[in-house]
Amino acid sequence: MRRLDLYLKRAIARFRRSVQQRGEMPFAGLFIPDAEVDNLLDDADAGIPDGGELDARIDAMTRLIETRIEANRRERVPLRLTHLGDTFGLDRREMEIVVLALAPEIDLRYQRLYAYVQDDVNRKRPTVELAMRLFCNNEAERLAYRRYFAESSTLLAVPLITLHEDPAERPAPLLGHSLKLEDRIAEFLAGSDSLEARFIVKGDAVRWIIPEHGLDRLLLRPEVRSVAGRLAADREADHICVLEGSAGTGKKSIAGAIANAQVMPLLIMHVSSLLRGETSPRATLRAAIREARLYSGALYLDGWELLEEDAPGLREPAEMILEELNAAPVRIYIATRLPWKPSHRLRRPVAALKIAMPDERERMELWTRALAASGAAADPAIDIAYFAGAYRFSGGRILGALARALVRMQLRADAGPMLTADDLRIGCREESSRFIISFARRIEPRRVWEDLVLPADVMQQLREFCRQVRHRTTVYGDWGFAHRLSSGKGTIALFTGTSGTGKTLSAEVLARELGLDLFRVDLSSVVSKYIGETEKNLDRVFRDAQESNAILFFDEADALFGKRSEVKDAHDRYANIEINYLLQRVEEYEGVIILASNLSKNIDQAFIRRLHFSIEFPFPDETYRARIWQRVFPKETPVGADIDLPFVSRQFKIAGGNIRNVALAAAFHAAEENVPVGMEHLILAMKREYQKLGRTCERADFEQYFDLVR
Repeated sequence: MRRLDLYLKRAIARFRRSVQQRGEMPFAGLFIPDAEVDNLLDDADAGIPDGGELDARIDAMTRLIETRIEANRRERVPLRLTHLGDTFGLDRREMEIVVLALAPEIDLRYQRLYAYVQDDVNRKRPTVELAMRLFCNNEAERLAYRRYFAESSTLLAVPLITLHEDPAERPAPLLGHSLKLEDRIAEFLAGSDSLEARFIVKGDAVRWIIPEHGLDRLLLRPEVRSVAGRLAADREADHICVLEGSAGTGKKSIAGAIANAQVMPLLIMHVSSLLRGETSPRATLRAAIREARLYSGALYLDGWELLEEDAPGLREPAEMILEELNAAPVRIYIATRLPWKPSHRLRRPVAALKIAMPDERERMELWTRALAASGAAADPAIDIAYFAGAYRFSGGRILGALARALVRMQLRADAGPMLTADDLRIGCREESSRFIISFARRIEPRRVWEDLVLPADVMQQLREFCRQVRHRTTVYGDWGFAHRLSSGKGTIALFTGTSGTGKTLSAEVLARELGLDLFRVDLSSVVSKYIGETEKNLDRVFRDAQESNAILFFDEADALFGKRSEVKDAHDRYANIEINYLLQRVEEYEGVIILASNLSKNIDQAFIRRLHFSIEFPFPDETYRARIWQRVFPKETPVGADIDLPFVSRQFKIAGGNIRNVALAAAFHAAEENVPVGMEHLILAMKREYQKLGRTCERADFEQYFDLVR
């Protein structure tokens, strides 16, 4: 700063001589007095020395600064300005420009000085012309000096400074542009290491982490550990490390462990910050890369799958981001949930790590570690194998589920200090529900076994279904069946039967019993008339369902899983491709799938072979209809003594879903009259249900109540 004062004195001396020679009065009555400027620049000196003396003093000050810098380097004393220059390879000229732009950020007197020496009270920031006047001695130097303000120069490309035009002089020549030091650089030089909201984007989208654990603390498969170990050992490698895996599989932990081995902090940034920030993706990414370079850190870009979406609006930002990553002189980690697509657009070497979801054995280990690390007292009756098998969680999501369970434990009314299986089950459900499945609607499973009225064999099959889901860890892991099966480790069931026989109700009961979310796939939004779009939509359904550990429920499944037909035209060929894709995707899916269809004969035989259960829901006979009628009214509903349940069970041959509709409609009739539900209300509701079903209301069905129908 003292050397900058000397440069300013020299420029002011030259400026005053020029004014005297021209005989002009600067500022035309609106001016800064010479005495004030002398005061601002010199407390001790009387006036400003002549040019020769100032040149000598500038040279002496420069030598002193260089000597002090070297001494501090030897003593390992950190100097922020020197660190800035070393990090970005700035020469002396560039360092002088940085100080010129920094001065008003530290002391506002420089605004007055800059206005004075530029002969304009409105020009309070330094311009390119002022920088040339201060630091150049002749025209040749001034011409060469322009390269420091080119768009590709270090100062502007990093960026460390920005150039601004005078709004009144657009388009302004380069010399008329004012210099502004980047806010983050000014804060860094002033001693601040905090990431302000204005740095890149608002919110917690950008943050530093200091990795504390190495690879030895992570549960990794041998092939992943081998590649990660090589990357950790080579600090100089110019690789972009791609980490591919589902949410919570440890991508960030692996990157942190590699960075820990290299003694590097990790700057975490989400791709959404680039796409939705207030500045352009290029400017935002450059600011992040600059931050990583300032602290000798690595940049971790999360959410890369957002750039893989084939949307026209993303192509240009994606190209821009890739261009910046190619040139970034820092270690880059890219995290993505989708399979990595090798791209010729990345010119740097790529090391790809595919991190698989942990299997049942690994999930048991992760659950055990997480419970031990939590320090909470756990009920010895908790079956870790059940949670490892029922919830296909990654390590991160296991921690999330456990955290939710611990919160519930603390808030329980009994204030019990022990973590229970119910706490864990609810924690897992809440963790699963964080992920919304595309093209599907969540069904809250409220029904229990007592709500089902089905033949004993059907009930037994449903319970067997639950047992198979619960004991997957034992069979696939402990008993070795996983090594015999390359795919098909999920559980798939087909529910067939006429409408209203209990297929959806049974799916709800199973979801509640297993503690899993139930999502009904919306076929109207999945199926597309455009070639290839249906497969894309289905891929998102299965991918999201895998993340959420939900039961996928395909109602009217024959619409999607129908039989393949003989190829007669292009439409047949693409329809068959969709079914072939579904066959492949269903077999790869490791979760639970329930298909429901009224027309089981229309389901392709290839799907039938892949089923673990095929359950036929029969139309209820009189005995089962009577049991349904007995349970259809909630205990809170006032029911009249005149209701003849044996009569309605015998006479009206309708399924359980229709019985529910009749009971509900009768309740509304009774509520309108503010009386208990009576036989008259049931008969009127039954009449409407018959009309819906397209049946004729015959005296033979309604008998003595036929007059009510008429």
